Amino acid sequence: MDILFEEHKIRSHDGTMLSGYDYGGSGDTLILIHYLGGTAKGWHPVIPFFKSHYRLISYDLRGHGKSDQPDHGYSFEDTANDLESVMNHFEINKAHLVGSSYGCMIGLYFTAMRQDRVLSLANIDGAIINDSGEHGLYDETLDEHLTKFEGQLDPDYESVEEYQQVYQEQWLPWNKERADYIAAYEPRMKENGKVGNITTGQTMEKIISEIYYIDFLTWYKEVQSPVLFLPAEKENHFQKSLKFIDSAKKDLPYSETVVIPNTTHLMMFDHGKELAEAVFKFHSKIPVTEKL
Repeated sequence: MDILFEEHKIRSHDGTMLSGYDYGGSGDTLILIHYLGGTAKGWHPVIPFFKSHYRLISYDLRGHGKSDQPDHGYSFEDTANDLESVMNHFEINKAHLVGSSYGCMIGLYFTAMRQDRVLSLANIDGAIINDSGEHGLYDETLDEHLTKFEGQLDPDYESVEEYQQVYQEQWLPWNKERADYIAAYEPRMKENGKVGNITTGQTMEKIISEIYYIDFLTWYKEVQSPVLFLPAEKENHFQKSLKFIDSAKKDLPYSETVVIPNTTHLMMFDHGKELAEAVFKFHSKIPVTEKL
């Protein structure tokens, strides 16, 4: 199915140009915030399921897709300013936010710091466990953590065809949704003549560094909006995430956890319908007082 949208160029607070996408629809506005290294097109598998209930907006994060990739500006306050610029451009006062992975972190920070502009937040396997700290995933310094990714953040491919072939072999479970995304993805041509991801290794490293020492629980303490947690059942840290979510929920006025069976990290590519249904059902159950 072809996904129809209007593309908009949006200037953020520091002059960075962002690419925003209006998919139409009616009802409350729902803004989709993609994962690290992805693009707004990653949401295409769920657009048809959401569109009957919401006005849908997405955008390429700075450093991703068709948005600018500046040398600086990757703090979470910068990402909040970007999201605010997107909302202002589309004349959106309040919206439901749905994030995937890194997009959840952006949505969480925005919700904590700009409470008056958020109707609810849905976190798809993101901001549900810290990277570091007492209950984090890793027991290592940031430098040690980054060393593990050496050569992996911006690999070279000989051609677009090789790029596509590698993803088909490694991005499992491979299916039509993943194939459509990779076919539509336009990798960058590097100075060395090779093909690479749109998001450079330097940008990836800057964002990973911003994330590493954050305690997301401190942000959840500030959140007053309803929050839906959608942890991926097949991820190795699933049980740790459930414990973290229980800790986060203690400070939230209204929240729910939904586990869709057999889900992996980027569940929009293989459980799009179930994902959209979970979000819509959550919104329909939010108490009226929480919606005001």
